[in-house]
Amino acid sequence: MAGLDELRATVTRMEARLDEHDDDEVRALLVHYRRLLPRFNQNLADPRDAALAASAALMLIQSVAQAKK
Repeated sequence: MAGLDELRATVTRMEARLDEHDDDEVRALLVHYRRLLPRFNQNLADPRDAALAASAALMLIQSVAQAKK
């Protein structure tokens, strides 16, 4: 099971990779993702759960990005 630091590092890498994407839809999804981050942190008491929620959202955006290639 991944630790919190590892999950946060993964989220950071995924965000950086997707930030480099030039597709308008991917960029729009990232805006929505960033608006959701505070809600993840507010509504999920465990920081690990919030990191997992963030990574799940990023995986969805990543699948859209890959479909655009």
